[in-house]
Formats: sequence, structure tokens, C-alpha cells
Amino acid sequence: MDFQPDPGLDAFREEVRAFLRERFPADLPGNPVGSVRSAREDLLRWQRILNEQGWGAPYWPKEHGGTGWTVLQRLVFDEECVAAGAPTQDFLGQKLLAPVVNAFGTPEQKTEHIPRILNGERLWCQGFSEPGSGSDLASLRTRAALDGDHYVVNGQKIWTSYAHEADWIFLLVRTDTEGKKQAGITFLLVDMKTPGITVRPIRSIDDCHHLNETFFDNVRVPVSNRIGAEGDGWKITKFLLNNEHAGAADVPFLRRCLGKLKHIALSEQVDGAPLIEEQGFALRLARLEAEIDAMAMLAKRVAAMEQDHSPAAHAMGSMLKVRGTELQQRITECMVEALGDYGAVAYPEPHDRTRGVALPREDVGRGVATEMFFRRASTIYGGTSEVQRGIIAKMLFQL
Repeated sequence: MDFQPDPGLDAFREEVRAFLRERFPADLPGNPVGSVRSAREDLLRWQRILNEQGWGAPYWPKEHGGTGWTVLQRLVFDEECVAAGAPTQDFLGQKLLAPVVNAFGTPEQKTEHIPRILNGERLWCQGFSEPGSGSDLASLRTRAALDGDHYVVNGQKIWTSYAHEADWIFLLVRTDTEGKKQAGITFLLVDMKTPGITVRPIRSIDDCHHLNETFFDNVRVPVSNRIGAEGDGWKITKFLLNNEHAGAADVPFLRRCLGKLKHIALSEQVDGAPLIEEQGFALRLARLEAEIDAMAMLAKRVAAMEQDHSPAAHAMGSMLKVRGTELQQRITECMVEALGDYGAVAYPEPHDRTRGVALPREDVGRGVATEMFFRRASTIYGGTSEVQRGIIAKMLFQL
């Protein structure tokens, strides 16, 4: 990996910044620290703006309707969008499902779904996790029985992020109980308006509603909505999860948190002086910044390995996930601690019209505790740290 500055990449960064200055609407709320995903209407509006620019699919190759950017260009795009506070895209549709449809889908499935993801007309959720299964996807029990030209699906999924906003769900089901567990799993696409689907909210410790339970009661799904052959679900899922792990460190988010932490440290006072001048805190801040720089270098290294199709990229992606998510937890904890007593305040969202006078330190404190609570789960979702360490031990050290 060559870490020397790339003039071409610097020029691309300026192009992205110019686009954000010109096309990011002043009345679009963006995505402040403390928001896991932008509000649906903001996300869809931003997606349409990106698509008009030809940037609606930053992570796809050109032949699939994407930008054809290199992995390093994608990292730059993500960094600049986060730095500008731009709304998020639909991660589940953009980074997880669309590559699966492009790689394994039929021409009819591509025609049905890809343009709608590009145009911001269809949002997705992911039906993988089940009660009692933890990170062991092979133990799933949601059944799909073939009945003519339909599957009849019965079972339950849990921790279904944004199921209450999604138009469709990509779903793992068990179609065969004989033989090896992994061999009996099938990948389906399901319209969330199909009769028999019930979504129940789960309010998490951050007091937000982004998680759900999803129940399937004799839900009829056309066989034409199956991706790949029956029993191909495990192979397809491994392909999908490679895309999920690679970005799990979320370096742009870490950099944004670092900027927020510095802002807090400059505004908070300790014995009449800014917190940033306190020796112990300054040392802690410097260590966090150095770790983020190291994480950024590792992310670029993994990106280069992915670009070269290195067989070690998957294991390195797991290392990135472990270290990056641990760093997410530590920096958000530091932000809460830097606010002192105000770090424990549950500040209302700006659009909450029922609130009265603004609370003290609301300008710097809003969303900080919420983000810290949410990031407690970062070492669990997308494959727990224990699972990632198992992958590293097996692939790198043959243990």
C-alpha cells in the first residue's frame, strides 16, 4: 500500500466538495451527530439529488448503473458527505442488497429493483437475525414451504432496523431441514405490504425507534422473488456480509466525532480554563486522534486489498470491524464525559415543537448521549467482535 498523496484523489475530493457546496440544499436538515439514519423524506430527497448528478450509486460498478469509483474514491465520498452533514443513503439497499441483485438476480429482478433503489423510490430492511440465534445465522428457524408458485413463510425476525419505514425486506428463510444447516437456507425478497406481515417497534436504550420485531404469518411470496436457487442463501449471504464488514469501522463518523469532541473541549470550562488545556484530557484526546489516523490508514489498506481482490481482505475487514467499533464506543463515551453533568441530559430533537425554552448546553450536547448509547451495540451488529476474532484466527493463523 502506497500512502503517498495521490493528486488524482485530491482532485476528486475537491470535486465532491464543490458538489456539496452547490447542490446540498440549505433547507435540508442533514444528518447531525446522534442520528443513526436520516429521516425518510430527507434520505429520499438527497438520493434523488445524487442520482441527478450521476452519483446515485457510489458503491456500484459502472456496468450496474453505478459511478465505477475506486474503493479509495468511495472512502473520500463518504468522508466528505459526513463532514458536510449530508443525509445518509439507504445503506441496506445501496451497499448490501443491490450488489446481491446485480450479482445473483435475474434480468427481471434487476429491472424491478435496481432503478427504484437508484431513484429513491424503494427502501429496504434486512430480515436475518432471529430470537435466540445471536450471530449464528445458520440456526435460523423461519420456514418457507413451497406451495405451487409461492413460498408460504412463517416465523419471526428481530432487530429489524427500519422495518417500520421499509417498502421491502430481503429475507433468509429455511426451505430444507435435512442435512447441513447452511445448505437449507434460501434468500427471498418480500414486499412489506404483503398480508401476514406484522411489525412491532423496539425502543432501544437511546430512546429511538429504529429496531423492530417482524412476524410472518402464512405470508405468500412468489417464487420469482427468490434470489438464486433454493438453498443458495448461505452462499449469497457470505457475499453480502463481505460488503457489510468492510465499512463497519466508519472512519468518517470517527472523524466527525473527533471534531465534535474538540468543539466540546474548547467550550467546556474546568477551573476557569478550557477543558482542552487540561493535561489529562489533552493526552486522551491526542491518543484518540492518533488511533483514528491509524484506523484511516488501515481502512485504506483494506480498500487497496479489496481493489486487488486479495484473499486476505476479508480477514483484514474483520480486524477493521473489531478495532473500529471499539474506537466508536470509546470516543462517544469521551464525548459524554467531556460534557460533565450535561452529558446525561436527554436533549429534545430540533423538530420537537412541544418543547419550551432551550436547555443549557443544548447546542453542543444534543445527540451526544444518544450516539453513545447506540454505539454500545456496534461491537454486536454486523457480526459480534467474538465472531470477527474467530474469522481472523481461522483465516490468518489457521487456528
